[in-house]
Amino acid sequence: MILKIIFAIILSYCIYVFFTAYLLFLVPSPATIENTDMQKSITEGSTTDRVLLLEDGFQSGQVRIQTIREAKTSIDVAYYSIQKGKTSKLFFAALFDAADRGVHVRIILDGIFHSMRGELRDIPDAIAAHPNVELRYYEPLHIFMPWTWHNRLHDKILLVDNTYGIIGGQNIGDKYMALQPPKDYVFDRDVLVYNPNHNTNSTVVEMKKYIDRLWSHPFTKPEKHTKRQHHAKGLKELAQLAQLYKKAQAQSDPFVKVLPKEWAQETLHSDHVTFIHNPIQRLYKEPIMWRAFVHFANQAKSKVYLQTPYAIPTKKMMKAVHLSMNPETEWVMLTNSIQQTPNPLAFAGYLSSKKRLLDTNLAIYEYQGPYSIHGKSFVMDDYLSMVGSYNLDPRSAFLNTESAVVISGSAFADQLTEAMDIKRAHSTRVNKGDYPAESTNQKGSVFKRMAITALSKLSFLWKFML
Repeated sequence: MILKIIFAIILSYCIYVFFTAYLLFLVPSPATIENTDMQKSITEGSTTDRVLLLEDGFQSGQVRIQTIREAKTSIDVAYYSIQKGKTSKLFFAALFDAADRGVHVRIILDGIFHSMRGELRDIPDAIAAHPNVELRYYEPLHIFMPWTWHNRLHDKILLVDNTYGIIGGQNIGDKYMALQPPKDYVFDRDVLVYNPNHNTNSTVVEMKKYIDRLWSHPFTKPEKHTKRQHHAKGLKELAQLAQLYKKAQAQSDPFVKVLPKEWAQETLHSDHVTFIHNPIQRLYKEPIMWRAFVHFANQAKSKVYLQTPYAIPTKKMMKAVHLSMNPETEWVMLTNSIQQTPNPLAFAGYLSSKKRLLDTNLAIYEYQGPYSIHGKSFVMDDYLSMVGSYNLDPRSAFLNTESAVVISGSAFADQLTEAMDIKRAHSTRVNKGDYPAESTNQKGSVFKRMAITALSKLSFLWKFML
C-alpha cells in the first residue's frame, strides 16, 4: 500500500512537470510588435565610451584581473557559470583582495548552472564570511515550480566603478581563459567598454542599472548559509585564496600581472555604444535581443556577418519578427561543425534546420577546429557590431536573460571582422545536400556524427527549449 502511494505521488509529480515544464512552453506566445524605436535607441547611445575587443581568452581574463585591481568603490559580477580551474580561483582571489581594500562586491550567478561545486564548493562560504562581498542566485531550483527551470541567467558581465564594463559570451574558468587550454577549451569573445570621463550617460552606467534590477528582483535569492556552521570553513577558504593570490603575484604569474596599459590609448573610439538586454520575465519573454538582431539585419545594405555557436532558427522565432533576407545583401554565418560542437542536442536542432537555411542566400561556414567556438557576434555593413551572450536560438530569444552591446564605428567593426575571418579560415563552407567531403578535421568521431544525425530527426520534440 505504501509503495502504491509513493508510486502515485511520483507519477503525479512527473505528470505535473510534463505539463508545466514542457507542454506549457509548446503553447504559442502572442505575436510581438517590432520595435520601431530600435534605431533611435542606438543613435541615442553613449558617444563618449571607448571599446576594446577581447578576442583572446587569456587576455580577457588578464583584463578582468586588471580592472578588479583598479576598483575603488564597487564591483558587480553577473555570470551564467563559474567553471573549475586556476583562473577561476585567481578571479575570486582578486575579488576578495579588492574587498579587503573596502570595495563592495556583488556576485549574481545562475541559480542552477552556477557550477559552484567541486573545487569551488567552499567559495560561497568564503563570500558569507567576508563583510564586503555578497552572493545571490538568479532563479534557484524550485522543485514545485517547474516552469521556472527554463528561466536562466545567461549574461556574462563584469562592472567596475561605473568606469569599466566587460561583456560577451565568456564565463569564468580554465575552459575559457587558460594559457594552456584544456581539452574542453572554447574560443570566446568579450568587449571592454571604457567610460573615461565617468559620464552618467555611459553604457557602463546602463549596464549597472540592469545589474541593480537583477540584484533586487524577486527572482534573485541570497545564498542561504548558517554563518555559525560555515564561518570557519569560509575563513579557511579566504586564507587559502589570499595565499594563492600572493604566491601568483610573487611568481609573476602572467594571469595576475599588472598590465602597463593606458586604457585611453588601448581602446578605440566609437560613434555610439548601446546596451541592450532581454526583459526579466518568466515563461516566454519578449524577444528583445532577437528583435534587435533582425531589425539591424533588415537595415543592412551590403553585408551581414554573424558568428554563433548554435544556430537554431525556429518557426516561432520567424513569427515573432519578419526577417527579410535581402538577396542583394551578402549573408555569412560562422558556426561549429558537427565534430567540434560541444553541445550535441543544440547541433541536432541546427542540423534539422540547415536545409532550410541553405535554401536562402546565407553562406554557412562550419568551424573545423581546434577546439570549438563560443563567441556571439555580428557585423553589418562594416560599421555596426554586436557582441554579447546571445545565441541564435529559441532559448536566447524567449527564455534566458541575455545582454549585449551594439557598437557603431568602422574601426571596431574592422577588428571584429578580422577576428571572425581568422576562425573562418579554419572553417569549411557547407553546400546543399550534405557535409562537404573535404574537411580540415579528419579525426572526428563517426559515432558522434551518426548520433547527432539521429537526434536531429527527433529534435522537434525539444527544439523550442534549445
